[in-house]
Amino acid sequence: MGCCESTEAYDNAVLVPAQQPIVVINPKFAPTVSVTLHMKQNLWSCTGDDFTIKDVKSGTEYFKIKGDLLSATRAKTLVDFQGLPVALMQEVVLPGGLRQQKVFAPTIPPTPWFDITPKITLFDCALDCVVVDCTTKLPHKLGIFGDWLSRKTVLTCDGAPIAKVLAGDSLLQDEYFVEVAPGVDMALVVLVCMALEEATEDREGEEVVGKAVGEAVVGFLVADAVEDAIEEAEEEDAESDGDDVNDDDD
Repeated sequence: MGCCESTEAYDNAVLVPAQQPIVVINPKFAPTVSVTLHMKQNLWSCTGDDFTIKDVKSGTEYFKIKGDLLSATRAKTLVDFQGLPVALMQEVVLPGGLRQQKVFAPTIPPTPWFDITPKITLFDCALDCVVVDCTTKLPHKLGIFGDWLSRKTVLTCDGAPIAKVLAGDSLLQDEYFVEVAPGVDMALVVLVCMALEEATEDREGEEVVGKAVGEAVVGFLVADAVEDAIEEAEEEDAESDGDDVNDDDD
């Protein structure tokens, strides 16, 4: 798709409520109203918190993505506002340099969920991703069109627009907005955006060649990420309970 045609399609894309809710991760993440998420990437953060996803109007945090950028597979965990793991991502670099994100359910052991394989160039953007609805058990094919490098992209499900990426004010594109149609799984949209970010990130000095990560290694790293996320959430709950006790004593 050429640049002019892509821009016109993006401008004309209209989000409408899904006739049947599109739920892949969890029904609680598919509100009946449209939501615009404020997404920001801390490009040089060493804390492991890559994204904080907030509601534009209320400022309420929906998700965070915690990542280990030093791991061989750039392991990332999507957690909800309570700090509980929602999904896990591991990267595999395919022949030709394509960066595929493997998504796992946060079970022990982790359960393979689906793969997200973006292809982003200066002239085109494409997405290879098939997911299964957790309520209807029907498959859905996800796609994109527009210009991701300018953060003007539309995410589609079976050809219908379900989310629209809007560029922010930052010249570095480290923040942007994502309008999600009513009845669409917000967690799924966030995971796709994260895969697009990973596909276009400039990693100086990294050898981009075809390499595979063994399932045993991936499983071990994902399981470790799940346990870390659960332990962190339990520690935060314990600290919160301790604060409540101190308040009662006062």
